[in-house]
Amino acid sequence: MKSLTTLVRKASIRPNKYTISENFQRVFSSSNAENMVFGEDVAFGGVFRCSMGLQEKYGRQRVFNTPLCEQGIAGFGIGLAVTGTTAIAEIQFADYMFPAFDQIMNEAAKYRYRSGNEFNCGKLTIRAPCGAVGHGALYHSQSPEAYFSHTPGLKVRSITHYKECSSKNYSTNTVLKLLLVLNDGIS
Repeated sequence: MKSLTTLVRKASIRPNKYTISENFQRVFSSSNAENMVFGEDVAFGGVFRCSMGLQEKYGRQRVFNTPLCEQGIAGFGIGLAVTGTTAIAEIQFADYMFPAFDQIMNEAAKYRYRSGNEFNCGKLTIRAPCGAVGHGALYHSQSPEAYFSHTPGLKVRSITHYKECSSKNYSTNTVLKLLLVLNDGIS
């Protein structure tokens, strides 16, 4: 019999793009022992609780916090992806991607071309919530994805409205699966 805590927890969670992301990560992480999820506060669940419980379930080797260094998070993700590990790097807010801009634009995007198609960063996904969060002011409400979307070697997927995705039969879960399964460029 399921515990009362489990039943209450399930009853109180309304599906949204963050709980769907969490459920997707749980399924995906269990299917590949080489997946890694890392970023600012992901071991504690992340700023939107997308990774709640992942560290307890999959261990500190696969789900871990990083220092507040977006350039380091991007660089580490690039290194993991080049070695064949599926890297899911999380930057707390898309606004904070600017310190990592050089790593993403000049390293990750050009890696395949620069190596003559010998290496690539196709197993790298950088997740970052963008747009207004309702209380974040100028450093938590930007949408910098346009800077990246015009760069050869990068693929940008933005899920701005869950209802819009549902009406087009693209759930957040489906989009995330596509990003992590495609090994052609970074997302």
